[in-house]
Amino acid sequence: MTKNHEADEVFLTPQQATALPLLASGAKKKDAAATVGVCPQTISTWLQEPHFSAALRTQREKLVALASERLREAADAAVYTVVKLMESDSEAIKFRAATYILDRVVLLDSNGTLPNPQPSCEDSLGLLAALGVKCS
Repeated sequence: MTKNHEADEVFLTPQQATALPLLASGAKKKDAAATVGVCPQTISTWLQEPHFSAALRTQREKLVALASERLREAADAAVYTVVKLMESDSEAIKFRAATYILDRVVLLDSNGTLPNPQPSCEDSLGLLAALGVKCS
């Protein structure tokens, strides 16, 4: 057995430790079972065990945190790219880049978070018109 410090100091078998990242990243039970050499029912049993489900939850949280961090790191480059597109010689590209940015501004609420509803095209066109941008 191997010790998994991330899941409240619980012990996982080598097979469980191998299955854990597979399941955390979205593998189907039958695929994880085949990889570690157990039947899918064994995976189902493990998922009912508190120590295994806690370790799986921890793994998933780590993956989500990693993905979020990567997205944050890419955000600056994405914003730079869209702003550069607004400097394009093509009026259509400039318009689409400006509309894209304004759509995101409309999405931001006073707390700087993104609410669920998507802005309509009319919202973007209204903002552009209010800013004095002619839309044809």
